[in-house]
Amino acid sequence: MNAWICLLKKEFRMTRNSALLLFAILFIGGFWLVYLSYSHNIAFVIGPAGLLLVVLLFYPAIYMLKSLAWEWKVTPLLWLHCPQPAWILLAAKLAVAILQMAAIIIVAAVLLLLGIIINPQPEQLLGNISLSSLLPFVLETGTYAAIFTIAASIYIGAWATLISVTNALAGNLLGRLRWLAGIVVFTVALLGFGQLQQTSAFRFITNWGAINISIRHLPLAPQTPIDMGQVFAGEIIFYVLLTVALYALSAWLIEHKIEV
Repeated sequence: MNAWICLLKKEFRMTRNSALLLFAILFIGGFWLVYLSYSHNIAFVIGPAGLLLVVLLFYPAIYMLKSLAWEWKVTPLLWLHCPQPAWILLAAKLAVAILQMAAIIIVAAVLLLLGIIINPQPEQLLGNISLSSLLPFVLETGTYAAIFTIAASIYIGAWATLISVTNALAGNLLGRLRWLAGIVVFTVALLGFGQLQQTSAFRFITNWGAINISIRHLPLAPQTPIDMGQVFAGEIIFYVLLTVALYALSAWLIEHKIEV
């Protein structure tokens, strides 16, 4: 655990300046949107918040691709010959990516709530809705959205990690065309598993343990929960195991197949 914490601190120090710059941009842009929402329309703060969650789906993936590319280019001997297992190195990078993403979500949520609370006319966007009924709705839907974003981004980051490792592995064989190996992995992730989800075998394995998702604080009907659909426990377990397997495969390839 001490070794992993040291690697985590090292990863944090390496990305500290870029993270601070990102947060500075987020604060400046966020407060500007809060001002616009106060002066004009509350949509100025609600719309970008939803867009930000979509962008954050790919944050760990972009982080892992950039961080691993830097490792392959700058410190391959030190990194690949590190006495620590490769999964510890990958876990440290993923942890920093998730912590940064969570911090962005928290800051964005605070700015969103600030924009709603100080807005003199929140009914501008959603009709005759009081602030007391709008805030619980935003908190509930925001919590669902944040949980989904973090979970999905970790899964997407697993594929991005495997793409980076595959590119490094194919470097000795394909040279400058090593990006073709990454395209193969991307195609499998995008098309292969998309087709798998349509099969009866996948549904048989995953379609059990239905979990209903409902909105209980809908502003127009605060006392009536609205069913938003359902997810299956089997599907959640499947993707958790798949995500772990992808990171484990990447770590194994780093330790046994990549040469420097």
